Amino acid sequence: MPDWFDDLDGGATRARCLSHTLDAVAERGWVHHIPRLMVLGSYGLQRGWAPAQLTDWFHRSFVDGYDWVMVPNVVGMSQHADGGVMATKPYTSGGAYLDTMSDFCGSCELNPRVRVGEDACPFTAGYWWFLDRNRDTLAGNHRMARAVQGLDRLTDLDELVAQEEARGSKPP
Repeated sequence: MPDWFDDLDGGATRARCLSHTLDAVAERGWVHHIPRLMVLGSYGLQRGWAPAQLTDWFHRSFVDGYDWVMVPNVVGMSQHADGGVMATKPYTSGGAYLDTMSDFCGSCELNPRVRVGEDACPFTAGYWWFLDRNRDTLAGNHRMARAVQGLDRLTDLDELVAQEEARGSKPP
């Protein structure tokens, strides 16, 4: 987990959803479950962070960071680290879904419909990168099979993978 995320440094990222959500956690020690899971948890899942490390971060960062809250929400839903006991599919999405479900994207300088390049949304790129890295595992999940098949139509997949691997832990 990178320092900028661990330190709740919303100013470190150009992604408005991450910036706003990290700042809100720093200010209040809490955010609604949608930004908690769709933004923070999904970002950690897409980046491949260790579920135990992310759960520990949620424990430390949230006023309701108790096991009864964090284990099912982070381990079960957000990170799908229980093998599908809690949720039938990983709780992650691309930027277009975040745009539909929130008001973060309207004033963001990153484009939720762009996967590759300087203006690419880290959630859009991260979603496809996550699917590519986990293709074999997710192909057998009836709720993810169609999304995994969508990888085959991406003409920029190699470029996307290289971009996301180069990004590493740098803030988007």
